[in-house]
Amino acid sequence: MPLNAKFRTFHQAIHLARFSENAMLREKRDRVLTRLRSNCQYKFDTFNQGSYEMGTGVKPVSGDYDIDVGVVFPVEDLGRCDPLLLKHRVYDAVAGHTNTVYWKEPCITVQYRHRGEPVYHVDLAVYAKDRSGQLFLARGKQHSGASQRKLERADPQGLTAAIGRRWSGEDAAQFRRVIQYLKRWKDLQFPMQGNAAPVGIGLTVVGDRHFSPVKAGSSRSYDDFTATKLLVAAMARSFQWRWSGGASVQRLSAQIPVSPQSDVFASMTDQKMTEFKGRVDALRDCLDEAGRTLSAAPLRRAFGPDFPL
Repeated sequence: MPLNAKFRTFHQAIHLARFSENAMLREKRDRVLTRLRSNCQYKFDTFNQGSYEMGTGVKPVSGDYDIDVGVVFPVEDLGRCDPLLLKHRVYDAVAGHTNTVYWKEPCITVQYRHRGEPVYHVDLAVYAKDRSGQLFLARGKQHSGASQRKLERADPQGLTAAIGRRWSGEDAAQFRRVIQYLKRWKDLQFPMQGNAAPVGIGLTVVGDRHFSPVKAGSSRSYDDFTATKLLVAAMARSFQWRWSGGASVQRLSAQIPVSPQSDVFASMTDQKMTEFKGRVDALRDCLDEAGRTLSAAPLRRAFGPDFPL
């Protein structure tokens, strides 16, 4: 239980509240949406998505807050809809709002800086909505050819509802805390983004599969240390041997529980997946060592200086 108390202190240091609880995030999101509404001549709706909406957000180690917003355009004929045209509507409306507005394959990003340092950015994911109400994410970079642009079936709001729905009340609160611990571990152990790092939603989906609420002691209070330890051990066991590129490698799969039901780790190369496996094993070993020794030192190695000794 002393280790569990340290986990709860750690959570207070890294926890980032949802939009509904965080005026700073709302204000920065609303700046961009005000610009979009003023300059875009097309009808659209917006919604919050991502970790803040799920309640699994953590304070960024870099200080660059990542805010995710969905922008939805209704379309009459999905077959004739160009995903880059939809993204241009958003880009053209917010371009110039800051000095750094750029295209990424899945979204348009508005970057804010203070004294030259990034302080937060808003990722605008652009969706087409067909007559049935189904959403399709517009994918493609600014100059992508026909083969690199697509509309991908998606259900971001369904994903938010699906994650953690097995749990309610304090069980759900413990689930969110454990996912936040894993996200801070990821941010420290995988400082490079892109295919080198597991995406945050991947950890959330894996966590949703393996998490079980844990209580301990005579008071039956929630034991975050043991819940995290058991989840990481299950995660380490979930890597499966596969034949790839002429060699046998261990890979972890995590299928999104809603459309498009894709594997969120599919883009990781075999080499990066091997690195991922090694770091998951190292995290498991740190948790095991902490359990044997009742020392917080291995936990600080895994989770960083915000974890109390």
